[in-house]
Amino acid sequence: MLLYDLIEKCSYRDEYQKEHEQCEDCSYGDCCPRDCQSCLQYVHFPQNAPAPRKYDCIHMADCYYCKYAYKYASEMVYGLSCFAEIRDKKKLKIMSVGCGPCTELAAVDYLRNEGVLNYDQLDYRGIDPLGEVWQPIWNDIIDYFGDGIRFYPNDILQLVDIIVQKKWVPDVLIFQYVFSDMYKHSDEKQIVQFIDKLASFLNSYNQEPIYILCNDINLSKSMGGGREFFDLLESKIQTPKIVRRMHFNNVNRERNYEYGGQYDSSELVFNMISDEIRNAYNPFESCASAQMLIKKERKK
Repeated sequence: MLLYDLIEKCSYRDEYQKEHEQCEDCSYGDCCPRDCQSCLQYVHFPQNAPAPRKYDCIHMADCYYCKYAYKYASEMVYGLSCFAEIRDKKKLKIMSVGCGPCTELAAVDYLRNEGVLNYDQLDYRGIDPLGEVWQPIWNDIIDYFGDGIRFYPNDILQLVDIIVQKKWVPDVLIFQYVFSDMYKHSDEKQIVQFIDKLASFLNSYNQEPIYILCNDINLSKSMGGGREFFDLLESKIQTPKIVRRMHFNNVNRERNYEYGGQYDSSELVFNMISDEIRNAYNPFESCASAQMLIKKERKK
């Protein structure tokens, strides 16, 4: 499967880089902690960073995948499984906004292997402005899937323009840990403008249903998340639509934040974690996100 294939490649590259002074050319300069996992913590918790930190260092990518992919891809399996209508699509078109290392593709690959998805052709478009950071993983993904996988190293705010210009509309639109990251590193007005523009397109498009899956930290803006943007997007999308809010029981926190319904299980789908990977990266071992699932239906 894709996830385990990428874990093997990413961990190999990461170990090779460590042995060859990967931090000598770190983009963080004098602030580099000489440990990619610490750098990732600075990205996720900017209040603890000695200087502003973003996903702008190629050495982060492989470490990131080994630590977060098991959890993020598993959450995507739960979410995508809720969209029963896409299961028998022979040509499945997916667009991921701020795709990064594309953990949703690991979920798609798993569901295809399990017979839940039955596509003959997968068309995937990933948009992320940090193409240089994720390029090695993107190359691995293209090697795995072959034709049908394309990446756009564009600003996320250009999403709607890309759809319109390319005359290519996805069946499934994915926001995987995007809004919380945008809220940490972008102006909130830009996020609202992006949501307005996306909603305007969705409201004007009336050819086929579009499924939207938002998966992110189950925290509000005041606590370092961005879950309110789920609700803002949903409020801007006109009827007819079907909306479902879900969350996982977060076993890593004393308090579990309610958001819609709760999945029956928080167990990882991708649970084959070797001792070597566990000791090196300490990956999360349960799902913990909040999700917004929307089916934007055609007007009758």
